[in-house]
Amino acid sequence: MMPVPWKLWEGQVVDLYFPLRRYLGGTDLSAVYLTQYGDPEPRNAAIKLVLAAAPEGDPAADWERAAQLSHPNLLRLLQIGRWQVNRLALRYVVTEYAEENLAAVLAERPLSTGEVRDMVKPLVEALAYIHGEGLVHGHLKPANIMAVGDDLKLSVDGISQVGEPGSAPTTPGPYDPPEFRDRGCSPVGDIWSFGVTLVEALTQQLPALSGSKQELALPETVPAEFLPVVRACLRPDPRRRASLHNILELLDRAEPKVVEGPAPEPPAPEPPATSRKWLSLTLVGASAVALAAILAGPRLLRHPEASAQAQQAVVVPGSTAVTAPPETPRTVKPAAAKVPEAPAPVVSPPETAPPAARSPVEASSDQVVHKVLPEVPEFARRTIRGSVKIQVRATVDASGHVTDAKVESQNSRYFAKLALEAARQWDFAAGPTGWLLRFEFTASGTAVHPSPLTR
Repeated sequence: MMPVPWKLWEGQVVDLYFPLRRYLGGTDLSAVYLTQYGDPEPRNAAIKLVLAAAPEGDPAADWERAAQLSHPNLLRLLQIGRWQVNRLALRYVVTEYAEENLAAVLAERPLSTGEVRDMVKPLVEALAYIHGEGLVHGHLKPANIMAVGDDLKLSVDGISQVGEPGSAPTTPGPYDPPEFRDRGCSPVGDIWSFGVTLVEALTQQLPALSGSKQELALPETVPAEFLPVVRACLRPDPRRRASLHNILELLDRAEPKVVEGPAPEPPAPEPPATSRKWLSLTLVGASAVALAAILAGPRLLRHPEASAQAQQAVVVPGSTAVTAPPETPRTVKPAAAKVPEAPAPVVSPPETAPPAARSPVEASSDQVVHKVLPEVPEFARRTIRGSVKIQVRATVDASGHVTDAKVESQNSRYFAKLALEAARQWDFAAGPTGWLLRFEFTASGTAVHPSPLTR
């Protein structure tokens, strides 16, 4: 069979409904595209096309089962179907659009202990839900840990019933447990994969079993507080491995206690800037497809033309369209954040405005008709050390509406974007045709100091 020119398919519409907006990546047998889903306001989604004649077979039953799952930390399957084009029969699946995944972040840096702690609970809860449904994930690894908006989501690719082979490969990989060749995927095998993922997240390295006794060798850089959890997950004997409940207990027991003291601690060094954003978790990492530089504090790595789905192997299911049930209320909000770009020294312009111009917007309420403060996700605010200052120059028309806004100075592209979006929504009383809005982001809140500009 001739290779399919997937890239040239951009612009086509699958089933007269899902436009192939942009090719994100793929293989000879499959491709992932950015698409849109939902009415009346379509939102971004990912669509995976797979040749119906792919050697992996038709995993329709697995995908239809996965589409019925509903948990705030599982990537939602939106629709499954068949599509015939150019004499080719294809299967397709539409999922939530994940801007990034953990594997992309780890390609640049390990996570901090705080970031890993924020990642553990949503992952454990997602696995507990899967196991409670009589299912096994079977593919737990960084590439399948996604960032969707402000939420951490675990992909549902390959989920199968306990005791069934599912879509597991015949050859074990680096995240599969020692018993994989004999037992295949199992809930206790997910615990092993969780432990391997934990080690890699902390060190960018994989643990190894060596010797006839299959002794575990961990990287020396695993933080001491995580050693009990890691060792309990990575016991070669599956009967002795930790349960999901044990994982949370061990981690809570090992959490460092804050000791009060008179001497202030020196400020923590800023993590190295990355090229993407890890908005979903406390994972500091990269900016989503369109968000650059790990959003200065949110998501993880930057892959300008690819989503997280393009980096994970997704097998497409079968024919019938399946609509996912309503999503359960989200009670878990993992913080994944990348620390905003290290606040390089920024020289502020000389302060010439009178005190009233430097006070928060409330003090200028006679001239400010409508003000909007940037919405800063909690995980992003946690990345702030000291303050992040952004200056935006706004041009105003005769009716007081902002017609143009430009960032004049900034030490974080992520927070500059938030400030710019907020500034465009301000309204002022008739008078000055230009305003300088000085945004100041701190860990405790956001203040804005508006100053009218004179010609």
